[in-house]
Amino acid sequence: MAKLSRSEIAGYAVQAGFSGQDLDIAVAIALAESGGDPDVLGDLSLGISVGLWQVNLRWHPEYTEAELRDPQTNANAAYKIYSAAHHSFTPWSTYKSSAYLTHLPPNPAAVPPAEPQDSDS
Repeated sequence: MAKLSRSEIAGYAVQAGFSGQDLDIAVAIALAESGGDPDVLGDLSLGISVGLWQVNLRWHPEYTEAELRDPQTNANAAYKIYSAAHHSFTPWSTYKSSAYLTHLPPNPAAVPPAEPQDSDS
């Protein structure tokens, strides 16, 4: 599958449950994590992270690699991870490092600073 645009990623994120300011942050994280490529694999030495939000198979064995290559399934998994973290993005390294900030749309709502926490996506 080809790389997805910001608006395409946002569509999947909305369907998963993200809204408002958290929608902008979720899309920025997906772009920082995967560059918009739903087929990208990362963290190969850490349990393999898959897809747009780089959901890690070691930490989330309820999913398969094939399932997480589907953009909607990946968005749904990301929302579930975000919800389990008490509506926080701290499970994503690109949030904790602030790397996602370069992927926010122009003039986003005020973005809260990342809160350091030990966990993986």
